[in-house]
Amino acid sequence: MDTISLDIGLIYGTKVTQKGQEIHIFRGIPYAAPPIGDLRWKPPQPVTPWEGTRECLRYSIQAAQYPDMNLPEEYQKVPSSEDCLYLNVNTPAKKDTERLPVMVWLHGGGLRYGSGNQTLQNSLGLPQHGVVLVTVNSRLGEMGLFTHPLLTKESPNNSSGNYMFLDIIAALKWVNRNIAAFGGNPDNVTIFGESGGGDKVVCMLTSPLAKGLFHRAICESGGSRSQTTPLKDMEEYGNRLFARLGVDKESDPLAAARAIQFEKIIEVSQAMNVEMGEKYVFMGPWGIVSDGWFLPDSPYNIIEKNEHNAVPIITCANLGELTGPGYVHVPEMVPGYVKLLNAANRGGVKGYAAIFDQVPGNFREEGGVSAHAMEMHYVFGNVDEPMPWERLRYMYQAAGAKSPMPVITDTDRNVAEAMMQIWTTFARTGNPSVKGLIDWPAYDEGSDKYLYIVDPLEVRAGFSRIAQNQ
Repeated sequence: MDTISLDIGLIYGTKVTQKGQEIHIFRGIPYAAPPIGDLRWKPPQPVTPWEGTRECLRYSIQAAQYPDMNLPEEYQKVPSSEDCLYLNVNTPAKKDTERLPVMVWLHGGGLRYGSGNQTLQNSLGLPQHGVVLVTVNSRLGEMGLFTHPLLTKESPNNSSGNYMFLDIIAALKWVNRNIAAFGGNPDNVTIFGESGGGDKVVCMLTSPLAKGLFHRAICESGGSRSQTTPLKDMEEYGNRLFARLGVDKESDPLAAARAIQFEKIIEVSQAMNVEMGEKYVFMGPWGIVSDGWFLPDSPYNIIEKNEHNAVPIITCANLGELTGPGYVHVPEMVPGYVKLLNAANRGGVKGYAAIFDQVPGNFREEGGVSAHAMEMHYVFGNVDEPMPWERLRYMYQAAGAKSPMPVITDTDRNVAEAMMQIWTTFARTGNPSVKGLIDWPAYDEGSDKYLYIVDPLEVRAGFSRIAQNQ
């Protein structure tokens, strides 16, 4: 399994042995051509085949982005590049005939930060539970969601923006064509993501272009209020940015804009961010566009009209996000999730509701709550690794923790093991119940039941009423 034959060439990776199990690791696999030069702000294009065997031992450079000010300074200084359309694969398969379930991770970061290369999300816990794990990088922010009338005009689909999501679709098509070579089953693909990754999941659930490319979905702490802006409104932002960049009067404004270094574009855009304030969240370069092609309407309008891609789904929110001060405070997440779960029922599939509330004991004693992003340490089975906790310490301190680092106990390890079993069982079967661990009932409005994730696990009623008065 160290050498793999893809549809465009041979690659080789490496393997590690952990807990007595071999995992084969492939880093920086290209799934689309570099979106640079004339390909900036265009849908992803095919990779040029290569001769020989390509080394896939190292992560790619993260997508072009502004430093994430939510992180400690030492984690902000990471090189970025527009040449970012790469993914990573971790597989426990010993041969290519195993047809293991596939889990495709869509990283968070508010659609403008982040990377699929982070240590936490590439941990070996999920592959050790019998799935092939794929982590995806795509364009972000200004380089992945920008719209402009000239971009719309040059598009055969009369659309611009949403390039980030078109990248994800290209990655899912790559999975469909190639994952069997890694021992994965292309007919059993689960997409899952957190925060902005939850928005990506909801957009895949509601785009006609993603239909049939995945078979289950898990939405963690995001996506429940995914909003879009009409294309014409977003194009106006594009006009303003071109004017600020000084390319609007050029004979070929698109060529002039494509020749500018991405750092300059992001810098100017960030200055506009300050000027526009809160409006920028919906009108800026990381807005999702109702473009009539990738998204015919806003995601929740599509869901309400039963025009979504109905697949079994898990929705999971962290309690601290709902009640505060969970770094982000989004009590309306639950009503959004109820809409997703009811839509699953109308589509003839099952949905499952969860609330995550495990907090390391010392954080809890200090007043810390189950903050935004905290569940990821448990989902990926990486609670004992200090670096991911250190990287996200600002978020946990903003949610009440006083100590910079958690004291991890067997309670945390038990929850991590339970979540890995549940998430991978759902990926395997579409039902997250695990014999001897938990019988998790599907959601319906009558019983309003959900899984409360602590140690021990508990099924409770009243999901729709959580944080109702917050």
